[in-house]
Amino acid sequence: MDFNPRVNVVVRVCRKLYGGDPAHGWPHILRVMAWAERIVNSEGLDVDPEVLVVSVLLHDIGRVYEGSDHHATRGSEAASTILEVLGYDSRFRGEVSKAILAHSYSLGYKAESVEAMVLSDADKLDALGAIGIARVFHTGALMGRGFEDSLEHFKAKILRLKDLMYFSYSRRVAEELTARILEYLRWWGEELE
Repeated sequence: MDFNPRVNVVVRVCRKLYGGDPAHGWPHILRVMAWAERIVNSEGLDVDPEVLVVSVLLHDIGRVYEGSDHHATRGSEAASTILEVLGYDSRFRGEVSKAILAHSYSLGYKAESVEAMVLSDADKLDALGAIGIARVFHTGALMGRGFEDSLEHFKAKILRLKDLMYFSYSRRVAEELTARILEYLRWWGEELE
């Protein structure tokens, strides 16, 4: 990726901080970036590319910091601090911070900008399909969750994501990827019979 010097600093910081965790690390960021690009192109959206790219890069930065508050809340604050150090104005920092808050499933914030909507959809698409299945079990193992708890996570959260998409392209793809998860869960049930 080649951006202006400030964005390149954000890229370097994120690559270092996120690490290689496939569920929420740098590989996830790259996949969300690819989904975001597909959404923008498929929908013909007029976005501020720098706001979108920086929002994608920093949307899970709160996961690398310890704390009792939600990762999106921590991330919103950390992103604002990082961006202020890099000389971004308050409007830009605010747009990125609001997009980070709105990407979270559990916080329930409504996206206020097209960039926030794209980030939200892109992040949720990466939680679906075969990659989503792998992410659920990988994260579950890291958290000490057993298979049953991970299967419950599909029902409690993952299978609901398709209903939260902002764009028609995202809804269409989310339906396809959700169907893959449902097929997987059907196989699971067959094997337990």
